[in-house]
Amino acid sequence: MSRRISRRELLAGITAAGAAGTLSGVGTAALLVDRETLAASATSGRVDLQIDTGDGPVDAMSGPIELDLPALEAGAGGSTTLSLLVPDTSGSNPAYLWLRAGCGLETTLGPHLRLSVSRTDGTGGHLFEGTLTEFFAVFAAGVPLDSSGDAVAAGHQDCVQPGSTLELLIEYELSPAYVGDETLSILLEAAAVQCRHVSPTTRPPEFGAGLGRSDCVPDCPCCPLVGKYEVVNDTLGSGNYRFTEGSSAYRLTVSNVETNDDGEPVAAEFGVIPADGTSDPLDVCVVHVKSATDVFTYRDEETDSAVGTTGKSISHVTVGVCTAELFVDDGRRCPEDLISDPSLGTPGNSGGGGNGNNNGNGNSNDDGNNNGNGGGQ
Repeated sequence: MSRRISRRELLAGITAAGAAGTLSGVGTAALLVDRETLAASATSGRVDLQIDTGDGPVDAMSGPIELDLPALEAGAGGSTTLSLLVPDTSGSNPAYLWLRAGCGLETTLGPHLRLSVSRTDGTGGHLFEGTLTEFFAVFAAGVPLDSSGDAVAAGHQDCVQPGSTLELLIEYELSPAYVGDETLSILLEAAAVQCRHVSPTTRPPEFGAGLGRSDCVPDCPCCPLVGKYEVVNDTLGSGNYRFTEGSSAYRLTVSNVETNDDGEPVAAEFGVIPADGTSDPLDVCVVHVKSATDVFTYRDEETDSAVGTTGKSISHVTVGVCTAELFVDDGRRCPEDLISDPSLGTPGNSGGGGNGNNNGNGNSNDDGNNNGNGGGQ
């Protein structure tokens, strides 16, 4: 009998590796490659596996497969189906089915694209539900597929009989707050291992070799400024704040506030989340903290903890987030800042050059109260 496991168990129990298929910004369902796998202990018989993405079943061929999805705008989504068929042909044996995945190109969509994988008929639970980053982590080393559609641990999946079809529904949605324009390549690979003489915990031998890129997520290709929050009445508390200037699609999060002897805020930990709360926090790559005439700038890992001034009250905070490059007629470029750059400097120094441009489409901080402690979601 199958043993259902939690998403936490699945994430903890499967190591990341690499994989094969393409989730791109354009869209026709492409041919999936399935593969025949004979474990070393299996000396007779054969296993057959076919894959159908809507254009009819295709016999397995060696190598990865491509799954093309439509180009997505922020907030858009869709779905596609994936069918794995074990043909009822002469000499065909029952099989354990496996699926793995990974990326073919660098992508910044990891935390912004949400995926779910389930049976098309709605029976069973979700085989997977989470972000693209988590999808890569779970499926990289290979996941056993159970006919129930539930996520199961290796060794607890059922044996799929010849003549059976496992139909999966893959649903996806891009965060409304996503900034960028890129093509994403996901690699998918399916394999069938005959049940006879083989342990159900045995992964397909092909899955031992890495497939796809090991450096899926670039450090931070672009870091546009998305918002500025002006502190009101020298008061700043933990919470979520609407930006005074910049994008209304985001909120500034404030925590771990530090104050001076006068009770004025001098440091805090700052983050950025989508205004509608539909996806995970964004990756903050720069924080500019203004105090009087000084600007204190913190980048990359420095932004992971509380940052601030040398003891003077914070007057305003400007933040930037990691995004992908945009595809334009003459090549690729980073998105422009949504607000003007506040005279860049290094921590403890004011001034500096900076690459700020574009006075933004600022919005009033109408969610906050007069003390600046408010914060609309």
